[in-house]
Amino acid sequence: MPAPATSLRPPRRAHAPALAAKQRGVALVLTLIFAILLYILVAELVVMGRMVRATGENDALLARMRTQMLFQLRETEDQLLSDLGSQSGGDEEGGGGGLGALGGALGGAGAQAGGAGGAGPEGEGAAEDPSAGFDSSRDGWFHPTAHADNDLTTYVFVEDENRKFNILALWSPDEKFAEFSRDRLVRLIDALREDTEFDIGAGDAGRIVQDLLDWGRRPGTDAMPRPRLKTEDPKRRELAAPMHLDELLLLPSITEDLFYDKVLDGRVYLGLESVLTMWTSVRVDPGNPEKAARLRAAAIARGENPPDAAPGEGGSGQSGGANAGSGSQAGGSQAGGGQANSGQAGADDAPPQPEGLGIRINVNTATRPVLRALFPPEVIPDRVIDAIIKYRNEVDEDAQRKAEEAGGSGDSATTSDFGDLRLETDVKRKFFAEVADLEKVEDFAKIADPEVKTKFQNALTTKSEVFSIHLATMFKRSEENRVYVLRRARSIVLRIDDGADGKIVPLVPFEDRIGLRLQPIDIQEVTPDLAPLYMNIDQFAQEERAWNPFLIDFYLPRSQRADFYRPR
Repeated sequence: MPAPATSLRPPRRAHAPALAAKQRGVALVLTLIFAILLYILVAELVVMGRMVRATGENDALLARMRTQMLFQLRETEDQLLSDLGSQSGGDEEGGGGGLGALGGALGGAGAQAGGAGGAGPEGEGAAEDPSAGFDSSRDGWFHPTAHADNDLTTYVFVEDENRKFNILALWSPDEKFAEFSRDRLVRLIDALREDTEFDIGAGDAGRIVQDLLDWGRRPGTDAMPRPRLKTEDPKRRELAAPMHLDELLLLPSITEDLFYDKVLDGRVYLGLESVLTMWTSVRVDPGNPEKAARLRAAAIARGENPPDAAPGEGGSGQSGGANAGSGSQAGGSQAGGGQANSGQAGADDAPPQPEGLGIRINVNTATRPVLRALFPPEVIPDRVIDAIIKYRNEVDEDAQRKAEEAGGSGDSATTSDFGDLRLETDVKRKFFAEVADLEKVEDFAKIADPEVKTKFQNALTTKSEVFSIHLATMFKRSEENRVYVLRRARSIVLRIDDGADGKIVPLVPFEDRIGLRLQPIDIQEVTPDLAPLYMNIDQFAQEERAWNPFLIDFYLPRSQRADFYRPR
């Protein structure tokens, strides 16, 4: 009999419901994983988009900051030229307001005493202000200023490099003068942070100076790549003096704490960057000597003044760019040494010197460590240095009274009224018109040895020609919490008195900077008390001071600022 027909439907399994439940669970897990991956991808895209936007905004902000700093740099250069135009009279102390003398250290060539010309013609403003012919705290560039432009504020601090010690003197071809300069640098580092927890002893200072000397005379220098300089001396090929002051940070003995300024407990501790320089030993490069001779002969043939005529001959002076450490002729008195050194550069019996205004220290602006380092305490006592600093910080009562009368309704020596505004004004302090005015300081006048006085005065000047223009542009994100973006930059320029409007020659073009720089304080209190000053100025002036990164006010803790400063 035939077999019974079988059903085509598969037999129902007992575990089918459990299998379906598992499949639904796997689908749910896969869905969750997909959702998480999708969330991660979307979140990453959002974060990347925000980062790109923030990066673009920051780049745009930094570009705006750079533009503002470049603009203020040009304005400051014009201010320096205006200050030069207001100066009257001829050169002083063998350097005067002209070009200054040379460094002689890098190339071993001599120093050119005198300069590139006298000051410009006298003006009415120069006759009214006796300080116009000299560089001191009376000048408009001396104090840090603020320049606001919408949401950006650019702060400018100008310091003359002539207030500092030039390290190129360490490698002077005159060994006696070089050794004398090394002793000065040891004393300078020793006195830099004296009587503080950051004090550097004479032994450590000597080790730092020796490291610097070894760095400048590195063995195997001939095999190293080096820039071609007009100051190259075939007889001193082993000399490789620094080309930038930042090279000092390559020495193991010089740390950033020592190189940059420090602020602690309301006090400013100067760093090496504030007291050392290598830019004051500069002059105008005369260019190719053969070409200069041809131009001179052609001018004489035409009956005209030669292009390199001396200022007294009515010529326009030498032309060309600035060249550090080169020289053409030595003469005059050695700065700080008190010895005559005349004759052509390279003479066997008279090694060339970095002399003249180039390595002389501006007594109106130099800090105490620099003045202290010029001569040892047994030659120039500490009381003399302190008396000089105290003198230039005293208020000139006559000048202050005249300024208040000319300004209007000023009711204080530190403030002036402009309608509803009470702004801080400059205090007219005393200054030295010439180094001979040191006799006005009683402690200096009491020095018995006239030769000591002469040597000390020969190391000083009252004018400056090389300036560092420090710039800091700030964007305030939160004034209440003091959250901000700060960009720093600097430019070093040479101001040339050409007898006309003057010239500005960049020695170090615009460069970004890091590290702390502040305006030095001659006489520091143990606990700074700014409350009297802030009580006499309005909120606008308070904020301008409290946010200025070149002033100590900016670095005071909130507890010291709370009594007189309140953000808007």
